[in-house]
Amino acid sequence: MRITYSDGGATLHGACDFNAEHTFECGQCFRFERTENGYEGVALGGYLRVEKAEDGVFIYPCTPEEYEGKWRNYFDFDRDYGCLFTEGDAACGALGESLKCARGLRILNQPPFETLISFIISANNNVGRIRGIIRRLCERYGGTLNFEGRTFYDFPTPAALAGAEESGIAACGAGYRAPYIKNAARAVADGFDLAALRDMPYGDAKRALMALPGVGPKVADCVLLFALGHTRAFPADVWIKRALKDHYGFKGNDRQTAAFALERFGAHAGIAQQYLFYWIKGKEKP
Repeated sequence: MRITYSDGGATLHGACDFNAEHTFECGQCFRFERTENGYEGVALGGYLRVEKAEDGVFIYPCTPEEYEGKWRNYFDFDRDYGCLFTEGDAACGALGESLKCARGLRILNQPPFETLISFIISANNNVGRIRGIIRRLCERYGGTLNFEGRTFYDFPTPAALAGAEESGIAACGAGYRAPYIKNAARAVADGFDLAALRDMPYGDAKRALMALPGVGPKVADCVLLFALGHTRAFPADVWIKRALKDHYGFKGNDRQTAAFALERFGAHAGIAQQYLFYWIKGKEKP
């Protein structure tokens, strides 16, 4: 992929393996909003805009140092997604259709704590409400970011949420999730090392996460997949369960789902899950 720098940003030329809409609208992150020509939001402590360019994608602001130090890893640009599902029957049927439908979808490498709290909030919730709760938490407890005359808010630190009153967190719309958010933040602030889970075996990392308040199997898999590099993690919600049942004949329980996904889709089953999720949600209703 060829990259040029101008006007304070970076143009990724011919970036057909990166589609901003598919990446930001597949349920993995909640802090980017659609603009007239792309998306804008806050990531890794700063403002970022991603727009269509004449022959690729424009990322702003972005210097060569910022690309190498932040965005290259954040957007998982070193991974060749076109080579992930090419052997055997992994890409046949529904996944094959999903790969065509959601071409350019990439799994983001998000901050682990932000991802943890975001998916605790996501339980039994819809995307619009999740976005609103996170926005209000950031405005109330996050640091201020000023960029080109506009004000944005960073995601709160573990200490900030651990020290917040449950009533204040609940007032942001979190409701019954407020104690889970506060206590999970306290655990991290007190030394629970989320980053260390990246180097642990998948099963051990998942069990460790599920010891935190408000973290069940699906939330744990979301954190492992979207923040900690465990691409075999396979979050299974109503959409994915429907896809597996309708298109693969699978009717097993939650424990059996992970084993089926690993056997069917391989070590990158979680990436396959995101393609399936985007595709099935676009064509069906739960």
